Parts: sequence; C-alpha cells; structure tokens
Amino acid sequence: MEDFKYLEKPDWVSWNSILECIRSSHKVNDKRGFHMTNQEMSAEELQNKLKNGHCFVALDGDKVIGTCSTIIRKGNRWWSRGKTIAYNCLDGVLPEYQGTDVFIDMRSLRSRFIKKSNVDIIQFNTAEQNKVVQKMALKRGAKYVQYSATGKGANYYSVIMAEWLNGCPFSDKYCDFRFKLSKYLIKALWKPGYKLRFWFN
Repeated sequence: MEDFKYLEKPDWVSWNSILECIRSSHKVNDKRGFHMTNQEMSAEELQNKLKNGHCFVALDGDKVIGTCSTIIRKGNRWWSRGKTIAYNCLDGVLPEYQGTDVFIDMRSLRSRFIKKSNVDIIQFNTAEQNKVVQKMALKRGAKYVQYSATGKGANYYSVIMAEWLNGCPFSDKYCDFRFKLSKYLIKALWKPGYKLRFWFN
C-alpha cells in the first residue's frame, strides 16, 4: 500500500501545484463534454478564493496528487440563513491516482476538520451531469436546494446540495419545491455561464 500523506496545505506547497492538480483532474470532464470553471482560475485567484478557507492536500512524497477545500462562513440562503456552513469546493485528484483511496482519505480529513468547527450545514455544488457525486451525497442525507447557471465560461448547469449535520428543519416536499422552482427560474432566464437568455435595451 502506498504511503501517501494527508494534511492541511503547508506553506511550502505552492498554489500553482494545487491549481495544476485541479486542472489535470478535470480533464476527464472535458472529454465528457462539460468545461469546469475552476480550470480557468489563476493561482492568484485560487489563493484569494481560499484566503478565509482551508485547503487540504494529498502528497506522494513532495508531489501534490489530490486537493480539496472548505470555506467556513455564515449562510445567507433560504436553507442556511443564520447557520454556519462549510462550503466544500475545489476538489481534485490527479488522473493517475483516480480510482484509489486518495479522494476518500482526503475527504475524511476534511470531514474531521469540519466536525471540529461547529458547522451546521455542509454545502457544495456539482455539475448537473455528475450523478455519481450526487448519489453519494444523497446517501449521506444531503438534499438538492438550488439550481445554478454556474460561473462564467461554464457550459453546464450545476446543482447545489446541502447536508444538515443536526437534522434538516425542512420537509422533503419543501426542499423539492424550492429546488424545482429555482431550476425553472434559472433555465427561463439564464444560459450556462450566467448568460442572459434575453437582452432588454
């Protein structure tokens, strides 16, 4: 068994190496026909995005082979208002290490950190087509809460999912209603990449 290390990003690990890991990990998505917006980030943008967050890495020697992050913040959406959320983001594993336990072990490290941070809700978004990740989240008790046109440069819609660590205060029917309503409104107004369907002068 390989002796990989899992830890919060040390200072000597560069943001460029983390960005390259994310870009390489998403090449498979390009082949499947959708382009992840994270691939367009610069190392400076990545660092700025995570300046109040926590980045975790998997290392094979000194090589970054996987990464994942979380940003702890106050929620301001219908499902998170007044609550502390952990926004999980920027996950990736180098293609040659995919199919191993690297991502599972890395996610476990992040989960242990979150449990110590007095978080109420874990939130993340993923491409609508990424059914594998969504199925795993549903098994953990997560629910669909919002539909999104994603960010600039994307060619896909995404779904936002939330997992309440102390029980969801909303009924399944209400969550389903809010999600479907947001999906209808987003698709009516926006194309993927937040491009307005109609331009009014």
